[in-house]
Amino acid sequence: MVRRVSLLVIVSFVLINLSGVWALDNLPDAENKKKVTSDQGKTNGQSPVLNISPREIDLGVIGPDEGVKSAFVLKNVGSGSCNWHADGSEGWALLDEKKLSGVLKKEGENLQVHVSFLKKTHGTETNGKNLVQMSLEAGNRINIYRKSLPYGNYREALKFASNGGTRTIFIRFELASRDVEPKIDVDPARIDFGAVKPGDYASRRIKVTNKGQEILRWQVSVRSNANSTSAEAGRYSSLFNGDIKGSGVYVPPAHLKDAMDITGKWAESNGLPASSVPSSSIRYRFWGSGISVFLSTENGEESVSFHTDDKHGVEPDCREGQKETMECVVAEGLPHGQHTLTIINKSGGLVVQGVRIFSRDVKKGTPGLISIFPDSGDTTREIDYVNVMVNTRQRTPGFYDENIIFNSNGGKAVIEVSLEIAADNKMARAVDVYRYAAGGDYLYTANPEAEANTIHAKAYKKQGIAYRLFGQGTPGTTPFHRWYNAEKNDHFYSYDLHGEGRSLKGYAYEGVIGNIATSRLTNTRELYRWYNPSSGRHFYSTDPNGEAVSKRGYRFDGIAGYVR
Repeated sequence: MVRRVSLLVIVSFVLINLSGVWALDNLPDAENKKKVTSDQGKTNGQSPVLNISPREIDLGVIGPDEGVKSAFVLKNVGSGSCNWHADGSEGWALLDEKKLSGVLKKEGENLQVHVSFLKKTHGTETNGKNLVQMSLEAGNRINIYRKSLPYGNYREALKFASNGGTRTIFIRFELASRDVEPKIDVDPARIDFGAVKPGDYASRRIKVTNKGQEILRWQVSVRSNANSTSAEAGRYSSLFNGDIKGSGVYVPPAHLKDAMDITGKWAESNGLPASSVPSSSIRYRFWGSGISVFLSTENGEESVSFHTDDKHGVEPDCREGQKETMECVVAEGLPHGQHTLTIINKSGGLVVQGVRIFSRDVKKGTPGLISIFPDSGDTTREIDYVNVMVNTRQRTPGFYDENIIFNSNGGKAVIEVSLEIAADNKMARAVDVYRYAAGGDYLYTANPEAEANTIHAKAYKKQGIAYRLFGQGTPGTTPFHRWYNAEKNDHFYSYDLHGEGRSLKGYAYEGVIGNIATSRLTNTRELYRWYNPSSGRHFYSTDPNGEAVSKRGYRFDGIAGYVR
């Protein structure tokens, strides 16, 4: 009896399980997939994202019997486990049976790359090509590839596939014989010091290498940028953020946090914003009359689109630059003022390095601002370094841009150097300026108590704080003067005692209401002037639309200066 009951229980259990399987197999496709997906989500819950940095490595010159090593870092910047494998580079023969692969969780993994120019005795074929070997190594796993190549420069793409996305990285190198002429190579191609306080020093280094075999003899000097691509001077602004380098996730540097907005997925590639996700965008606000963008893409300029001031797409003028970087001139000849640039990734990998802003506010040709040491040298196979130092003592706040020129027996190299000398916060005390209105006239004052009699006599009505000026002696600022014309019942304001070329006939000088910046400083905005030709009156506002005074006959009359 006991055996019959046990057998009955076992048979019933099997039938129940079989019926469950049959029920799952016979669910409609949509419900079946939904259930499977749901069950997987309960057990896995993963969203891995593969990140590889840097995006590109330059191995330099490789001669016969020589090899050069470097490394990339693979990281999973998402959650869960990231399973990856290397697809290698197109046209290279894989000598191993299995492709290099691995699993990334929270820890990163180094990917060693070794490119060798095999011995000339068995490495040079009758067709003039040389046998080159590339090895990829991660942990104790390795893949070896070989390819026959002639002398010259190469940029090889290495492709990786994973459940966290596909990625493409690049290796640059030059195959050379031993009798190659000297050839200069400098890095970086552009330097942005960012914001430097008055009186402070800042320094960077330039790496100088010889991509040839014979001795490279070079000299370096500072010269004003005479090769601007715009009618107005330009300054370079880098998007590099050293604080997040190696983290895998990009965020704007501190000095650009108010100028940049990023949407979509932007990874970090050697401190720069990189994206392989379509529709990811960067919105960059700038002050000037034009802008160009420095970037690199996997699929050329057609894989990225540009918009200025939220208008229709712009057809950029893109040209190849140094180290596979394109400079795309997006806009020129814009009205000098505040504008917005939007960069949208359409397809493939995109890395944005920085922008060049064209503006009449950029200062050039400033003796003593930049010093260089050493200013000459001889380079063979070693790496030399040139120190670049900026000295902001006795310099007025504003934007500066200069060129460093390398002349050598192996060619010429130009490095653009830019910086902003920021106003000292201790000296840049903000002064509240109040606006009062009466009979179409606008009175701006920083001391309403001292002008109480005038305000009361003419029945001025207070409209609140209009803007903020600077305290006396603030670097980069000058007194902001006020005049009054009783016949027109109009106040006029200017930093120029001669009225910026306008006629001041009938106007009585009333003094200084504070200091105003004559060029754009950190955390400042433009103060716009509007003029009514019918009444001869003026209006001032930080609103680009003039608070709708155009409806009352006012016309835009330029920028009076920069205020807080």
